[in-house]
Amino acid sequence: MKESVKDLLVKILLKKAKGYVVKETTDEYTVDADGEKKLIKSKVVTKRAPPDVTACKILLETESDDVDVTEMTDEQLRAERDRLIGLLANCTDGNSTE
Repeated sequence: MKESVKDLLVKILLKKAKGYVVKETTDEYTVDADGEKKLIKSKVVTKRAPPDVTACKILLETESDDVDVTEMTDEQLRAERDRLIGLLANCTDGNSTE
């Protein structure tokens, strides 16, 4: 079944709200005497993207009509982010195990 655009955007926002790990590969090549490329060095770097408060805010605005995040302080937003990250950690395929 094809995902709707909204479902895809929510999935992306959830990933950004939770934070994620990405691996970047850098390959270095040289050209030998025959004119062919040869790999001389390959480097893999793992980077961690931290949880994003703005993504949490957008999720709250789109998913909850009764919560007005524009009135929340930075501390309240951080607390809500941490709460959501805890919920996301317990989720599988977007469904809570609670």
